[in-house]
Amino acid sequence: MQKDIKDYFEQTITPLIAEKYPKLASEMSILIPGSYGLGIADEFSDLDAVIYLDDPLWQTHGGQLQLMLEHCPHSFAKTVGHPEICVHPSWWLLNGHYKEFLENKADLPWEKVSIEDLYELQENLVLRDPHNIFDRLRHATAPERFPDWLWKKLLILGLKKLDDDLVEYQQVVRRHRMLESHTMLARVLEDLLHLGFILNKRYYPWQIHLQWAFGKLPVLASRVLLDLEIVISSPDWDKKLVSIRAIRDIYEEYIRQKKVLTPEILKDLLWAVRAEAWSNPHWYDRVTKCRQKAKEAGYDSSYGWVWSLWGWVEHQGQTKDNDKAVDHGRRNQE
Repeated sequence: MQKDIKDYFEQTITPLIAEKYPKLASEMSILIPGSYGLGIADEFSDLDAVIYLDDPLWQTHGGQLQLMLEHCPHSFAKTVGHPEICVHPSWWLLNGHYKEFLENKADLPWEKVSIEDLYELQENLVLRDPHNIFDRLRHATAPERFPDWLWKKLLILGLKKLDDDLVEYQQVVRRHRMLESHTMLARVLEDLLHLGFILNKRYYPWQIHLQWAFGKLPVLASRVLLDLEIVISSPDWDKKLVSIRAIRDIYEEYIRQKKVLTPEILKDLLWAVRAEAWSNPHWYDRVTKCRQKAKEAGYDSSYGWVWSLWGWVEHQGQTKDNDKAVDHGRRNQE
């Protein structure tokens, strides 16, 4: 299928462009996203192709080129109203941050680029790259270069999101609210798949290719897919929930065995998120202090979040509100 795409461009598209816009033909870079770019197209797939031009060329000739391409012979399935081939400026790559990655700056804006965009850049077919833009960007954004602290952040946030979505999923299932149950199940499945990629330190694709790409992961995929099949196929909503929790347990077991996260983070995900544990190695000291202050005030240690949220721990002396809390806690003990 990828050979068909190459032949289509070499025999049809590139000659047409070269005839009318020879400068563009020599300068353009071409990326094939989607199913065709991954080599998994079927009879339902439509072609997505992107021609990238430097901004001056795009400004002066991009619009005319786009209109010309709209009238090219279409050899592949085409979605109505959707261009088969789009003409973009190069600066759109990586959400507008491609030059920073090309220049390999010290403080790269990793968090401003989506994981899906990184996957697309790394995994999809490149047809033309006269200035080695894609080659250099792939090197600069390789998963091995993705910051460890950011993998950790994605994992902590992903686990917290999964747990929150699971609570809501269980609530709507118990209330027999089927529309919401299906909606929440879709969210939970996406959470589970994303976590698998993050634990493998691999980028993930857009939703339409998630399961296919998940099956190629080197770690955990085979075990998780068995339970995912039950979640998808079982008509019993309780069985779905059991399998979802089994996948959650598989992930946590792996995290503990490989020491990906500390036991404290796994135990207190909410605190870990609020204290940004991925960049704060001493985050748990504050948790301990807040819980101790709550106990000293006569409350259960679980109320430590109040001391954290209102900033009572930071004050050298107690605020009036803190004094009231202490007095109230002591009266409760009495």
